[in-house]
Amino acid sequence: MNNETIELMRVLKNIKDESCLDEYLVDIYDKYKGLEFKTFFEDILKHKQITKSELIKNACIDRTYGYQILNGSKKPSRDKVIKLCIGASLDIKETNKALRLADCGELYSKNLRDAVIIFGVNKGIGILKLNELLYDRGLACLDD
Repeated sequence: MNNETIELMRVLKNIKDESCLDEYLVDIYDKYKGLEFKTFFEDILKHKQITKSELIKNACIDRTYGYQILNGSKKPSRDKVIKLCIGASLDIKETNKALRLADCGELYSKNLRDAVIIFGVNKGIGILKLNELLYDRGLACLDD
């Protein structure tokens, strides 16, 4: 867990009654509202100065489907989120954040497939090379 999560868990543990819980929930809602997958990637694109079309091409995702994911009209699969993250050259922390925002679960180092993906993200390996690494180890490639 990251430091922010640990702190939030500590605060929750020390809440004395329901009224304090309600205050906490309002504070958390105010802090995290509007932070959604679509917004996260809009910020990434702006920060990295890449276009949606470049990202979709780098991620090896169908053009129409990629735009639907980025505009929020389609919910992406876990593999599509990973491909977008690789296409945007995100680090592991940013990738896990995107996976959380998409409700897809973070990469887990004790899972063999996830371990190979983590390796690929950490080394900046592209989609094709990562799929090759997965395939060579008998693991499912990132979906097309």
